[in-house]
Amino acid sequence: MKKRIAAIVLCVFCLLAIAGCSQSKPDAETAQPTAAQETGDYLTTISGTYEELFPQLAKAEYRDLWIDATTPLVGAENAETATDTLLAMCMAEPYGPEASEKYAADPESMAFNCYFRGGVDRFVMDGHTISGLDAQGNEVFSHTYHKLDKENENGFLFYQSDDADSGDFTYFAFSPDTMETTYHLEFRYAEDLSDLQSWFEGNYAYWNAAAIAVDYDQETMKNVIGLFVTENLTEAE
Repeated sequence: MKKRIAAIVLCVFCLLAIAGCSQSKPDAETAQPTAAQETGDYLTTISGTYEELFPQLAKAEYRDLWIDATTPLVGAENAETATDTLLAMCMAEPYGPEASEKYAADPESMAFNCYFRGGVDRFVMDGHTISGLDAQGNEVFSHTYHKLDKENENGFLFYQSDDADSGDFTYFAFSPDTMETTYHLEFRYAEDLSDLQSWFEGNYAYWNAAAIAVDYDQETMKNVIGLFVTENLTEAE
């Protein structure tokens, strides 16, 4: 059992690295691309309001969905542990230099912070406008963004604010996820573009925000859990 769980811990990073969670649902490859997708205008394909994904995934009411998804891959006796391991690997608090120092000293404790930063409780995507709201619904920021033609090893789609002095919300880097294909979003944001280049180095090391539409339904939750479990535990085989 210890060997199996160790394998789970190692492979869980496909949730966050090398666009692991950007894998489409089975019929996505045969779907016709939209005009926005054909022109590479990703931002216009994700309009909606989003909240943090992992606090939703961890709700007790969805525990059975996790167990149902993990049991065929790890067995009933390991399903609870596998579920806890998968969730914990994306619900860490430290990030940046603090996380780098911690995980260098204790590699087995390595995990990601997948929460929102900067006082944002919800993100609102509306065409080329990105806004952030705090827990009381007050606007933290709101800017229009344009796409940057920038190559990078992580497959990110980069956008820059059209407004000066946008602070931590100057640059966004999105994995090419949508609610229609992978049932969630993954993105990073920062004042300095260089801080968005690596998951494992710099001011935002081990941080990658994960989000889900606030109006998700039970089927969407089942699908996103199934996707995470299949990608990670199948790799562990």
